[in-house]
Amino acid sequence: MRAPVHPKLVWALIGAGALLTVELAIGSIVLAGMLLAVRLGHPVVAVSPVRSSPGVVVASPSPLAYAKRFREYAIPSPGGTPYALTLTPDGSVWFTEAECTSGIGRRSTDGEWSHWSITGGCNSQPLAITRGPDGNVWFADVWGFYGRVTATGEITRFKMPEASYPLGISAGPDGNLWIAAGSPYSKPFIAQISPSGPVLTEFPVSTKAGEARGIVTGPDGALWFTESNAIGRLTTTGKLTEYPLPQGTGSGMPYQITAGPDGHLWFVEYTPGGGGGRIGRMSVSGQLTEFETPFGGLQWITVGPDKALWFTGAGSIGRMTTSGVATAYSIPTYRVQPVGIMTGPDGNMWFAENFGDGTGKLGVFTLR
Repeated sequence: MRAPVHPKLVWALIGAGALLTVELAIGSIVLAGMLLAVRLGHPVVAVSPVRSSPGVVVASPSPLAYAKRFREYAIPSPGGTPYALTLTPDGSVWFTEAECTSGIGRRSTDGEWSHWSITGGCNSQPLAITRGPDGNVWFADVWGFYGRVTATGEITRFKMPEASYPLGISAGPDGNLWIAAGSPYSKPFIAQISPSGPVLTEFPVSTKAGEARGIVTGPDGALWFTESNAIGRLTTTGKLTEYPLPQGTGSGMPYQITAGPDGHLWFVEYTPGGGGGRIGRMSVSGQLTEFETPFGGLQWITVGPDKALWFTGAGSIGRMTTSGVATAYSIPTYRVQPVGIMTGPDGNMWFAENFGDGTGKLGVFTLR
């Protein structure tokens, strides 16, 4: 095994948006992808998806009409810079804290805050979090680690067996954790993790499709994940299928992905080109439909209690119906970047707010 190489990470706060840039020494991507397909030992199926007509961007209501539906909770020091969110059965909201806060935070239903530092410095960047099959909270750390957090805040950090950038984590249908990881050697992979901690298996994915990012269990019982210019599907036994996105503005750097209420997979595209954003919907058979959104810089997507898709982006949260009708709600707070979003303990939409100065808040948008 090669000696680990630390990733060169730059956390850039650009205006009202927060973007994690991972600089990778890629080399010859096309050649490496061809060699990787041979090394896998099973075929990499690339199916060209069908692109359908875009949905409808409706006129968003006046901010004065819904401003009272927003409320915010400031994260007390030493916490801050929230990124990804998850909910535990007791109603607690757990979140990763990025930049040099580098920790895991929690807000209980009675409003009590907790913060647990991971490394005590800038040597960790937890950007994904999920509730594990063992009842603990698990996170992915792009510095080549992943970790487990108990209900009392005890953190156990595990090192990836090879140099990588763990960017997504999800509980799988097989009782294990699954991690989507990029690689400084242009060898992205999906890792199967035991709830006891060790990596069980690594499944290489095509280099031509780029780095693996968000990951979720799909309605078909397979793991679905985003790549730089494709959407991947991996069964728990290791059968890989990758669906390339259209070239040009259609390959908009897909990031987070979720299983929709309609039996499809939904994902956000961070840089689709043009003035707005784009959300993709993919069937389990690989058929793609892309919908325009009223704002860009899309970060996260989840299913709300109203059976719609909720997403975050440049200073706003948005709602999209499964037929592709999108509405934007600008956050009243100035220069805020929302990132992770989920359905909270009260049945409303909770989201992470970054401010660029190391502070942060948890925002709530009340549904009617």
